[in-house]
This record gives sequence, structure tokens and C-alpha cells, in this order.
Amino acid sequence: MTRLQHPSLVVLAACALMLAGGCGEREEPTAETLTLYPVTVRGGDERPVSARSRPQRIAVLAPGAAATLAAMGAGRLIVGVPAASPKGVGSAEAPAVVDRTGRIQFAELSRVRPDLIVASPTYGSEALERAGLVADAPVYVAAEDSLRDVERTITHLGLLVGEPLAARRLLRRIQIARERVSARVSSAAPVSVFLDTGFFTTVPDRSLVGELIRLAGGRNVAGANRSPGPFDLGLLRRRNPRVYLTTSDSETTLRGLRKNDRTRRLAAVRAGRFRVLRRELLQPGPRIGEGLSAIARALHPDADR
Repeated sequence: MTRLQHPSLVVLAACALMLAGGCGEREEPTAETLTLYPVTVRGGDERPVSARSRPQRIAVLAPGAAATLAAMGAGRLIVGVPAASPKGVGSAEAPAVVDRTGRIQFAELSRVRPDLIVASPTYGSEALERAGLVADAPVYVAAEDSLRDVERTITHLGLLVGEPLAARRLLRRIQIARERVSARVSSAAPVSVFLDTGFFTTVPDRSLVGELIRLAGGRNVAGANRSPGPFDLGLLRRRNPRVYLTTSDSETTLRGLRKNDRTRRLAAVRAGRFRVLRRELLQPGPRIGEGLSAIARALHPDADR
């Protein structure tokens, strides 16, 4: 597919990413002054996705992307959602096109007749190709591995659905959160931390949440670990984190850690430095700045006192 060249869109995309100072001395663009279509963007898989007009029926296979579209005011265009999406995302009758185990429901996806599919890179290329074929719709793959990826995805979705200014506002919120957290932790020493996403499964440094931990003034004791399944608890005891974080869907509790012979002697557990993070704040979407702030407060509760 040939990538379309559209000068006004190149300028617009650049403006959306220039969070601090706008675009030079130009006036803030308005919806009436922008020529939005046709538009072509490249998703996380680097494949071009084109829209000749505003999509009217969007099937979303990733909770973070669904939240992003809703935050832009494009939630009414969503006709299929992941089962794990927050309530109120998408039209009232939008069915689940991804079940709670993360499997794409291809028959349901075909039934909702989307003209755009927004997916997560966690699905393999074969599954995404099949999704595009059964729905006869282009597939935009959201990039999710870093904060920069999240910002890029917000910009692209804003262009695809005709909401570039709303996308810019979301980007500005993330930038403000980054600036505040940076000021909060600038003089604090890094705090060793372990993040438990359930059954001692964790996140590696080179991931979106790993980056958030680093920006929040933390040192992730899991390091580069990318092994599937539970983190080695013997190694966890040796690295002995000062703070123990867990996600709201993990079912991990401080009481349970104190009853477990393998974790009760951890410095964080003995001192009660245990915090629960709301899972939706760590998803690659519009609330990622809130997630960064929540981690910073958990690691440095006295930083702004």
C-alpha cells in the first residue's frame, strides 16, 4: 500500500507531539480550519493504515485503545469492545469482540461490520490478518511498549477518527504528569521495588510499566527478566525490595505475603511498604500519566512534604 502524502497532516502530527510550546507562532488550529482526510498512519507493526473519511464503526481489541477513543469523544463510534474494557466505553449495545481470556471472537467481529479495527500488538500477525479478513476492514496496531509509543498511538488515533485536537489535549495531560513527577523525585534516591501483577508475575525494565517505575524514581528489582510465569522468589529475597507494589486485579495482599514463608521476611513486607495500583492506570492509554503519578506517590510518599 502506498503511503499518502498530505502536508497539512504532517504539520498537524508534528503539532500534536510538540507538547510544551505548540507550533511556533501559529494560532491554535480549529476543526473548521483543518483538512483531515485522506490520512495514512503507520501503527506499531509499521504497516500503513489509511482512512479516506472518518470511520463510523470501530472494533477495538485492546482496552487501552478503547479508553483512548472514549477519552477523545469518539466512544460512540465503537461497535465492538474487549470484555475487559471499563463500563461505558463504546455504544451501549457494543458486544465483546475479545473475551476475558484475551481471545478474539472472530464471528462477533464479523457481525459488527467495522470499517476500522484497533488492535494490540499482543496478538500475533496471523490473528490480526485473520481479523482484518473476516471483518473486511483495515487493522491499526497500537504501539504499547513505551511512553513514547503510547503518545504516538494517541496521535495516530486522533488523526484516524478526526479528533486531533482532543488527542493533543490528552498528550498534554501526560506531559504535565511527567513534569510533576520529575520535579517530585528529582532529589530523591532511587527506591528498589517489585511489582506483582499476580502470582509473583512481574514486568521487565524494558516495558511500558518498567519505564514508569524508572521515571517515578524506582529501581525495578526484576531487571531485564522476561521469563514467563512467577519471578524466582529466592532471587526476590536476595534483591530484597524496599517497596512492594501490586495491581488491583492480582489478588495479592499484604496479609498473604506475611503468611508466606518465602516473602514474609522481605524488607517491604516487614515494614508494610505495600501499595495496590489500579490496573487501568497502567494500561497504554489516556490515563498513563495518572499511573506514573500513582507509582511516584507509592515510592516517594514524603517527597512533597
